[in-house]
Amino acid sequence: MRKNRIKELRKAQTITLKELSEKLKEKGLSFNDSQLYYYEQGKRSPRNEDIWEALAEIFDVSLAYVMGIE
Repeated sequence: MRKNRIKELRKAQTITLKELSEKLKEKGLSFNDSQLYYYEQGKRSPRNEDIWEALAEIFDVSLAYVMGIE
């Protein structure tokens, strides 16, 4: 599994997992802190592209960048 940049981007914006979870909920995607933690650690990866797109929008970066392929 490739290394995504979720944690790096979240830390750069100084937001907590809970705050990121809330931002995703505002976009209609339901998450809890532990799911996001697993994504950050690379233990799981979002399968739904809507999740990646929402993260890219929240962090104002490209989809490829947040996924760690750019």
